[in-house]
Amino acid sequence: MDKTIPTGFYYDELDSTMDEAKRLIESGQIKDTGFVVANHQTKGRGTHGRKWSSPAGSGIYLSVIHLPEEKKYFETTTLYTQAAGVACVESIKEVCEIQTQIKPVNDIYVDGKKLGGILVESKLYEAGISLLITGIGINVKKIVHNLDRTLVEPISLEELLTKEDFQNFSKENLIEKVVSKICFWYKKVFDGNHPTIEEKWKFYSIK
Repeated sequence: MDKTIPTGFYYDELDSTMDEAKRLIESGQIKDTGFVVANHQTKGRGTHGRKWSSPAGSGIYLSVIHLPEEKKYFETTTLYTQAAGVACVESIKEVCEIQTQIKPVNDIYVDGKKLGGILVESKLYEAGISLLITGIGINVKKIVHNLDRTLVEPISLEELLTKEDFQNFSKENLIEKVVSKICFWYKKVFDGNHPTIEEKWKFYSIK
């Protein structure tokens, strides 16, 4: 594990990595930043309460947790959703050499097909947002019912990579890269470097 990224919690099966992230926070096992990965989710979810089908071993099911420093609160979640999109596009490019795009506001696309999605959940207090959990789902293996085909046509890394490259592909490497990139870009938001994030997001977005 790269020492520059936060502690990760790995599971074979969970109801949802986002729900487990909340449990880890409530139990005090995560106090600032961390991430949760599952090989299989039984109740994975996407935006608008939609189910995110998460068969065992077929995808990356990841949630990244950020808690603010004392007396410091997060701003609107929109910037974090944009930053997470940029992080995913850059990570997939660097690890897999595949150019993806962002379909506003929170989907990762290749050639008009959905490769992944992002869901940012927050907890609000009077002073502002005090907790961010960023859920990331990326299709790794080709399966028949990964997404509701009435909504969008799915695609996977297995279909995009050559057979040899897919055999050499490491989910762990991509997970660590995504976590590292999210931490990098979220710090840009914390530091007020909003124009850079918005410019990157627009550059990677489907026109």
